[in-house]
Amino acid sequence: MWRLTWAQMRRTGGRLVAVGIAIALGTGFITAAFLGSSTLEATALATARAGVGDPDLVVQTSMTADQVDELATLSGVAAVQPIGFVGREIGTGQGSEYLLLAPPATDDRLAPAALTSGETPDAPGEIAVPGTTAQRLGVQVGDTVQVVSQIWTADSDEPTREVSDAVVVGITADGSGLGFGLPLGLADPTDVAAWQAADGSTWSGATLVLADGADAAAVRDAVAGSVDPGATLQTGEEYARQVASSFTDGVDVFRSLVLAFAGVAMAVAGIVIANTFTVLVAQRTRTLALLRCVGATASQVRASVRLEALVLGVVASIAGVIGGIALGQVVLTILGRANAGVPLPAVVPVSVAAVVVPIVAGVLVTLLAAGGAARLATRVAPLAALRPVDLASGARRRSVRPAIGWTLVGLGVAGMAGALVVSAGGSFDLGLGLGVLGGIVSVVGLVVAAITYVPGLTRVLGRTAAAIAPARSRVPARLAAINAARNPGRTTSTATALLVGVALVVMMSTGAAMARSALDTELSEQFAVDVTVSGTALSQATIDAVRAVDGVASSVVMDGASAEVTTDDGTSTVTAYSASDIAALADVVATLPAWGRGVSMADGWVLAKDGPLTVNGLTTSGKLVEGLPSSTVLLDAETFAYASLTPDSRTVWLALTPGADPRAVANAVTDAVSDTTTGTAGATPVVAGGAVERAGYGQIVDTMLLVVVGLLAVAVIIALIGVANTLSLSVVERRRENALLRALGLTRRQLRATLAVEGVLLAGVGALVGIVLGVGYGWLGSMLLLGPTVGLGVGDLAVPWSTVLVIVAVAVVAGVLASVLPARGATRTSPVAALATE
Repeated sequence: MWRLTWAQMRRTGGRLVAVGIAIALGTGFITAAFLGSSTLEATALATARAGVGDPDLVVQTSMTADQVDELATLSGVAAVQPIGFVGREIGTGQGSEYLLLAPPATDDRLAPAALTSGETPDAPGEIAVPGTTAQRLGVQVGDTVQVVSQIWTADSDEPTREVSDAVVVGITADGSGLGFGLPLGLADPTDVAAWQAADGSTWSGATLVLADGADAAAVRDAVAGSVDPGATLQTGEEYARQVASSFTDGVDVFRSLVLAFAGVAMAVAGIVIANTFTVLVAQRTRTLALLRCVGATASQVRASVRLEALVLGVVASIAGVIGGIALGQVVLTILGRANAGVPLPAVVPVSVAAVVVPIVAGVLVTLLAAGGAARLATRVAPLAALRPVDLASGARRRSVRPAIGWTLVGLGVAGMAGALVVSAGGSFDLGLGLGVLGGIVSVVGLVVAAITYVPGLTRVLGRTAAAIAPARSRVPARLAAINAARNPGRTTSTATALLVGVALVVMMSTGAAMARSALDTELSEQFAVDVTVSGTALSQATIDAVRAVDGVASSVVMDGASAEVTTDDGTSTVTAYSASDIAALADVVATLPAWGRGVSMADGWVLAKDGPLTVNGLTTSGKLVEGLPSSTVLLDAETFAYASLTPDSRTVWLALTPGADPRAVANAVTDAVSDTTTGTAGATPVVAGGAVERAGYGQIVDTMLLVVVGLLAVAVIIALIGVANTLSLSVVERRRENALLRALGLTRRQLRATLAVEGVLLAGVGALVGIVLGVGYGWLGSMLLLGPTVGLGVGDLAVPWSTVLVIVAVAVVAGVLASVLPARGATRTSPVAALATE
């Protein structure tokens, strides 16, 4: 049977290619999941190691500068470096940036940041800055920058700004050191100690390098006796792995999530494999029957089919693993070039699991999917199988599968309906669990019962296509409709594979669309101001530049001051704003009620409801206005003066033009602010507001959707490969029939059109059913997840029309492309040769 298996595989090698691609895509997906998680772990470990260098010993405990110096005096200690940094704002005439600063190391093994040019700071007033910071601020070695310190004192509610000059003497590597990717520079130890004393901070530990020949155990004991009893002592490798673990807590979740999507892809691949092997075995019925007549046993025939599946599974799985590793290396190389400051590994880390798990999964899925075909190979008696049969139609047998399927659908729908009721009653977790269970059961039922509705939908869609087709194309359309429905089982299997992938894509898109809609509504209520620009020294040039930004409809400028407010809940410190132009303010905040002297407007953090509000000892009539910036009180100019408030800041509130892109406008405002801020460091205004928040949340939702849809797209691609494979095998079965049609007058162009329409019907039915199911499940999932929290209603369905249109377009194009190769084979053979008896 080995020779037979190899002969059969060589004969049908071209038809097995598509199956091999489906398996390779699925196993490559699994490989990518393991490679992605291992790359994250390796990057986190490299980043943690960069934070401490290569020490022999790491001490973790709160330490003063004197305690660090004491460690350096211990016998056997060659060098000591404190762990930690101080934060300072570094500014020039081109802007400012918050920078983390650490003292230089006395030993290269403990260097907190690598120096790329210049020298390390070794005198007060010297500093080394990261390359990106130097580029952003427009400085180089030898230039002077301003160092801004915010000093807080016990008797003041506001910090005191101290500005000093520093000379840039060196440039450090980006993303290196204790900042774990944040800008980290170096400063003279004397300056760092002074800043640390001003902040009242201490070091979080120290790293040590031992002298050559020192007894590591003795030094460790001496260090333990010199520091606090609760200090943690570790080797450099132990410390790096501990720090890295805090950054990789979500790696297991990431891996599990991606593997779940990979499981979907492998399940779809299993459907494609089962369909293909069933057709191949049916085409070989006479050959296999002849083998049994000349002595081959049923078990040998089954073994030949399973051996074929085993060989195909092993080869395709190995190819998928190799492809996954190659793709991972390409992506890693691109990311490394785009993120020079991130310590990504040069070579993708390949673990044993990344190789073994995909191969085992690919082989098992292939063997299980081909099991039905192996049983089919021995189901027909040898003599009966030798008689001519119509392979395309096959025998129709009654099955209990539809009854089981619709029963599961009924149970699943009942569970989902109950989930909505339970969730509305306040049992969120129970409702969500019941909804997920009901959804899974109903989907399984729909797949099992697909034989009862997919063929019918295919016929309806085919008749519709034939009815609307031009007169010259009606014959190919009718033939395609008939051919697509001739084998209900095969049509159902092919459409089901695509149905699953499309339904998941549309479900996630629908959920994302509803989440976006709910978030926009919620954020619009919570943020009444689209964009705010605030600062201690907001210049008129900045205000004019912000107002001139395209997309800004109206604006209002207000002076702010810190104020004490008292309500029934107690006293707190807020920002009070003087609204000198109430009309302009009303254009920006449309939700403001009528107000004037003696009336204050406050957000929900200040007022729980309308009532008296005391501002700096002045009692006002407080009105609650939801959506104002947090901890904000609005007063007219006269009341602001009566409350003895002195402006110490200025802010501009902006309302955007309806239909304007909030993200683009917010970015333009940020650019305008940056371009006009050229003065003292620390004066850079802060851009915030509802539009910024909405854009940020929207970007998160869009990014998550893009990632999920990208992962699910693999399943859709595998299903479309199944459409092409099914169409190709069907053409082989109808070789004589197509030749007869051509002999009767069907042109090559009409035959190609027939196959193209048949491919579109196979892909279209799966896509349309998947779209309907995806919208329904997406709506249900959104109701369960968001309904109890944001009040999502039954009528708040948001259909992702863009995704739907893309899926329909892809189905049509894929159906046409799937027919190209089969059509070439069908039209290149002459009718006479095709009609000859094999």
